[in-house]
Amino acid sequence: MIKKFLIPFTAILILCASVSAAPKNSTPNTPPRLLIAEITNYSVNDLKPEVVDNFYSILADVLKEDFNVESRRLIANIGGEPISNVEIFPTIHMNAIIHGPFYRYETSNVTLKNYADSILGKQRGKSTAKKNDGKAYRLSTSLISDAKQIGAIYGVDYLLFCNIRDIDAWRKIGGAYGANPTTKNLDDKKIQVDIDYYLVEVKTGKVFAGQISDKKTKLTKKILTQRYGAKYTVNNMLNYLLTEQALKIEKNIFDKGFKALAA
Repeated sequence: MIKKFLIPFTAILILCASVSAAPKNSTPNTPPRLLIAEITNYSVNDLKPEVVDNFYSILADVLKEDFNVESRRLIANIGGEPISNVEIFPTIHMNAIIHGPFYRYETSNVTLKNYADSILGKQRGKSTAKKNDGKAYRLSTSLISDAKQIGAIYGVDYLLFCNIRDIDAWRKIGGAYGANPTTKNLDDKKIQVDIDYYLVEVKTGKVFAGQISDKKTKLTKKILTQRYGAKYTVNNMLNYLLTEQALKIEKNIFDKGFKALAA
């Protein structure tokens, strides 16, 4: 349970200021209020921190067109976390994963495996969700009140968690910002992105799990060449891929996520 909350004055100003813009996919008076709660990688495929940092920024920029969106990363950088127990965020994220349709014990990293061991015990190798039918499910009972408290503190209706399972080409070349490798490094590499996201409704503890994937290597390289020229960089590739996935997440939330949570 969350025992202590500290709300810096700066963070309060940030939260209050965010209520001004009306998303195009909702009414002016009731735009969805969403917190980007955690973006990380709980799979065995290791990704560099630059990928996560970049996706926080890109996802926030995309979602602000349709949401009153807050990012934990931005709030923490400006005024500090308005919540003392920050470990509750990865706990909720991992709980959503192991109860959801995309959980696979064998492809999880050590952190997620340890959590699954503690919650699922001998059933750790199985998701508690049925096949991926697009229906919502709930967090563990002990976490539902925590989700409500987080919603009240951050002034949001939904929490968004993203598990970047893999960016194949980026991982295989050991990409890093600043190194700026070019297309020569990508000639024999497939370009594939796999991201799972979890939309949590704070008032109910209900979760919708969505899966975004991009495996169109030839088309991606063609678009990159048209946009940046024949010598596009791997950083160009990463920014393009992450922006495309952010747009897909936004569309998927409106097309499927809200409907599943309301059912």
